Amino acid sequence: PPHTFSSTYHLNVLDTTTNMMRRSSSIPSSPSPVRCVALLILCTISSSLGFTPPSPQLLGSISSNLSTKSTKLYNIYDDWSTDLLSTASSDYTYEDLILPFCDEEAVEECLEELMDSDYGKTMFGRHDMAANVGITGTLELISLEGPEATLSLIGKFWHRRETVLGKAAMYLNARMPEITSITVASAEDLNDFEEVTDEFTGEVLYVEDKRSPDFNGDRETMEYQGLDPDARGPFPPSVFGSGVKIIPT
Repeated sequence: PPHTFSSTYHLNVLDTTTNMMRRSSSIPSSPSPVRCVALLILCTISSSLGFTPPSPQLLGSISSNLSTKSTKLYNIYDDWSTDLLSTASSDYTYEDLILPFCDEEAVEECLEELMDSDYGKTMFGRHDMAANVGITGTLELISLEGPEATLSLIGKFWHRRETVLGKAAMYLNARMPEITSITVASAEDLNDFEEVTDEFTGEVLYVEDKRSPDFNGDRETMEYQGLDPDARGPFPPSVFGSGVKIIPT
């Protein structure tokens, strides 16, 4: 059945901001990788000059910290979306979430965080895993006028385009509560299907599917079962990226 939706997301900034501030906490952050590298270099120089070499315990601690930082896959979007900002599992806190400014550069930075996140690897075509199954979609900022940001959805998405805009809208509002409306330049940007018509008669020739291919049949299977495919995404969690069907044949 046809699906009706609005091309604009209006967000309740008061509720969003209040909830975040209630849950904010001040968790001491670990030393940055840059500081750890500098300390290692200093220890090496001190040793070469005849000073007492650093203890194995100190070097082990530094090495462990570097290893943890270099292998961490989450960015602030992943920590925010999985509710980790108020725990010791995150390098960020809710105090880090809200940006002190709101301009086009900040919006573009937040869109990059979303697209480069672990979650973004399942949604945007800039990543090999998504690109290999035909996903080419990306997000671009068209304009920022006061509290309203206008985005463009380009390419093919496995998710519904409305879902993609919704994810961006919620994150932009969380980072910059001043933004209360996120829209698209044209309502057609949110259509997952497009009617191709004869330019002379206006007759509908065919309907083009603007989504990326249902590469393993999971999307159709979930829709048939009455499930929302976007709630899980294109890749089964237990076999992340392997393309195994929900119901093996």
